[in-house]
Formats: sequence, structure tokens, C-alpha cells
Amino acid sequence: MTDLFIGVVSHLGSRFSQNQGEDGLAFGLARALETLGRSVEIQVNTLDAWSPEILPLSPEVGRASAFASLDFERTWDTYLNEGLSTSLTARLRRSGEFQARRIKLGLAARSSSFAASSVAATRRLLNIELSHVHLWREGLASGAQWILILEDDGGCADLGDLSAGLDALLTADGADWLYANISASFDATQLGVRHLLTPSSLRWNGGAIRTIQSASRPITNTVCAIVYRRELLTEVVSQFDQLPLEPVIPIDFKLNAALMALHFAGSLGAGDCLQVEPAPIVQMSMHEMG
Repeated sequence: MTDLFIGVVSHLGSRFSQNQGEDGLAFGLARALETLGRSVEIQVNTLDAWSPEILPLSPEVGRASAFASLDFERTWDTYLNEGLSTSLTARLRRSGEFQARRIKLGLAARSSSFAASSVAATRRLLNIELSHVHLWREGLASGAQWILILEDDGGCADLGDLSAGLDALLTADGADWLYANISASFDATQLGVRHLLTPSSLRWNGGAIRTIQSASRPITNTVCAIVYRRELLTEVVSQFDQLPLEPVIPIDFKLNAALMALHFAGSLGAGDCLQVEPAPIVQMSMHEMG
């Protein structure tokens, strides 16, 4: 039986195409884990699966998707800060910031250039979403207990550290976590989730000094590298089957929407989500590796 399925989200012409092949992160990690006795299956998806039959695109769809993305940011902000004794001044400031961004977006959306660019952006978001969902399904079909989905801009400076730390994390006695964020675009303070994190009892057994944080409610950093337990991923895929394709929002946001739904349904709670800090995988499109 496969211990770990690794899926790589990529596309033809990617500037990170090195991660599609034998010299890339997924294959390097698989080789390192196999030396530790783990069986690993890899699938690289470079297919742009969108077609007009899946969802016809138009400037109207692009505009609606842009507004829906902004509105979800506000929903997510409310979720992250639920229960905090935030001052009225701070709440009004955040509300004013979102309103100002919505007004700015409304003005930009009137231009012809926005119409064209929004269609292209929406198509790109759809292809990324379809690739993630395809690899989720393939990971579940593999029978693996754990499914790691990597976006092709994920980079790691120390595969030995990553493989040893990940191997220990997946096999820790009594560990009942459901998913782990092992990449980063921003730190927890920038994301506004620091107050939701506390050190867990788990230890990172790689060569680098890292802490494994436990979240009091489900959060994400970036979908660049997330490890899912198959039981949770089954529920995530079920949630995506229920969510409409339109309006189109980034996969990060849509995954957060699914995780929120599972949280409020009682399927995800404190300790089910882990975050490794500093993350062993860096999203190279956002930051250069140190």
C-alpha cells in the first residue's frame, strides 16, 4: 500500500517546470522518503482542463468573480477574528478598508482592459482549481493514507530536513491531526492567525529548528504544500462537489470556504490543523529561498 501520494500542480510553459521532472521537489522528496522505508506515488498534472463546456467565461463572469473574491476575504477575516474582543475602532477601520477596496474595484471594473484581463485571470483560477481537485481525487484513488499536494513553485533548500521531519510527522504515535500546512507565503502574524496557534506536543525531527503549531480552528497559509489525511480529503472533495464553480475565487479561498463549512458542521476542530514554522517549503513565486 502507498504511504504517501504526492501530486504536483503545474502547467505547460511554467517558469517552475523543473519541478515537473526527476530533478524537482516531488521526485527528490520521494527518493529521500523511500530511503526511510516509505512508499510514495507521484503524479504531475500539467493539463489545463478548463473548457467552455465546464463554464462559459465572459467579462460579466470575470467581474462577478473579482467581487466574490474580495467579499470572501472579508468573510475569512470575520472567521479568523470571531470571538476576539476587538475594539469598535479596529472593527470600523477594517470595515472601511474593505469598503474602500470594493469602491476601487468597482471603478476599475468599468474599463475595457479590466474586462479582458478578468476573463484571462478567471480562466487561470479555474485551471488551478481543476488541477487541485483532479489530484485530490487521484490521491484518494491511490489508496494512500496521506496526500501531499505541491504547487510547482514550491522550493526546499534542505530535502534531508524536509523528508526526516515529514516522515516523523506522518508516523508520530497518537497523532490524530487531519492536515498540515508545510509551506508559507506569509508568516502567521501577516496572515492574522497568530492568536489561533499554540505549540503542539509534536516535534519536527528534521535537521532544522522548526515548531509544529496546532490551530484552534482550521486555517491555511497557502495551498503551495498541504498534507491531508485521506479521511479529511474525502470530506473536502465532497464539499467541493457541493460548491458552485461560479463565481470563481482562488483555490486558497475556496479551500478555506470548504474548511469553514466542515468546522461549523463539527467535522474540524481544535488540533486538527497543524502549521510548521518556519515552513520547510517556500513558495518561490512569492519569496526567494534563503
